[in-house]
Amino acid sequence: MADRGLIGEVHGQRSYGRTGPALTPSTAVGSRTSNNDRPGGQCRLAVHTACRSKTGVAPTEDQAPSILEPALPEGGFAWHKLVDLDELGEGRVMTVTVGHESLCVTRTAEGGYGCLDNACPHQGGPLGEGSIEGGWLRCPWHGYDYSPKNGKPPPPFDDAPTAYRTEVRDDGVYAALPVERPRDRTVSDVLVETMVAWGVTHVFGMVGHSNLGFADAVRAAEARGDLTFIGIRHEGAASFAACAYGKLTGGLAACFAIAGPGSTNLLTGLYDAKMDRAPVLALSGQVPSKLRGRGAFQDTDLSAAFADVARYSATVQAGSNYAELMNLACKTAIVERDVGHLVLPDEVQALPAPAGGAGSPGSPQGRTGSRAVEPPSEALAAAVSAVAQARRPLIIVGHGARSAMADIVALAEQIGAPVATTFKGKGLIGDRHPLACGVLGRSGTPIASWFMNEADL
Repeated sequence: MADRGLIGEVHGQRSYGRTGPALTPSTAVGSRTSNNDRPGGQCRLAVHTACRSKTGVAPTEDQAPSILEPALPEGGFAWHKLVDLDELGEGRVMTVTVGHESLCVTRTAEGGYGCLDNACPHQGGPLGEGSIEGGWLRCPWHGYDYSPKNGKPPPPFDDAPTAYRTEVRDDGVYAALPVERPRDRTVSDVLVETMVAWGVTHVFGMVGHSNLGFADAVRAAEARGDLTFIGIRHEGAASFAACAYGKLTGGLAACFAIAGPGSTNLLTGLYDAKMDRAPVLALSGQVPSKLRGRGAFQDTDLSAAFADVARYSATVQAGSNYAELMNLACKTAIVERDVGHLVLPDEVQALPAPAGGAGSPGSPQGRTGSRAVEPPSEALAAAVSAVAQARRPLIIVGHGARSAMADIVALAEQIGAPVATTFKGKGLIGDRHPLACGVLGRSGTPIASWFMNEADL
């Protein structure tokens, strides 16, 4: 059973597909959500008859759900407690988290307790938020029906969520779950390892249905100590945070979001980065490739949406040169001081990493040159002469000088020159410094304006 845990602390469940707080490893009873607590829990029916089941109508009486016990997992298993005996009423459904797994637990008069993987095979709907209808477990998203006991759908369909055998004991209900195997390295790991190699140490974002594979790779990298994930309540906060990180440090930070409105919420913060030339890496989850162009939930042309704001934007496809696409996104963001953007279709994120060199992470080695600028000696000598002859020199500092402020302040103190800043350079010299005279120009200070008018250099 692959490690599919989420990361960090992610807030703000919303109607368009985000998850709530992240899952944390546990072998005991985990977080639970039951429709016992929701108004009309068991009676939540599909609005249209055509949505009630895959056949277009509710299963008939001769299509009663199978109550056969599911087989025990191959390759070893362990019993994990799901619920207390009095915790789940008959005809009810709830979500239980065990370790890294989200499970749907059911109880019916016919089959007793059942335990299924919480993701509907159709489009990943949360079965634990569904309901029992005519003995069937109904997915809350599209009305697909499954046996609460073993996951089998009504004939002639054969897609079924994974089912786990349950056992009622004196202290509660247990399920036989496969022993967790080591986590497989995925395409998302290649991408995350590459961006870490380019210096990304902070990732701001919100985890949801269309970026879980990438989020899991970020979680694994955080567990290794490679980066820090910071969950936010709105994607706009993620892009503004990454932008601020770039402005204040000059380094590259990443922001990520789910498909559709989650990613479009990034745009305002990314435009701020673009206008102020702050490097930012933006990563968008996307609906599965097979659903693109069909008007599916959150199916949005993100390449078009980000075309204006991103200096570089590409969609990662199955078979892409994964590390190279991340190399280009990071390099563009850093070298051009702009936005690099990748779109990550849901199914591509979880693909196994290619074997051999194709699965190796990228790096900046040999891809960027020195960005240091040294003026010609003649121009430097002329500047020194002009400063020496000036009686009232003024130093004007822009945001691009942020990494040289110690030398600039030392020069100002040596020649007794006041220091003004541009609007974007505000704060580069503290207002309490005796030579600081504030911002020059519109929204500036009268002192800076006076020194500018009086300066002879």
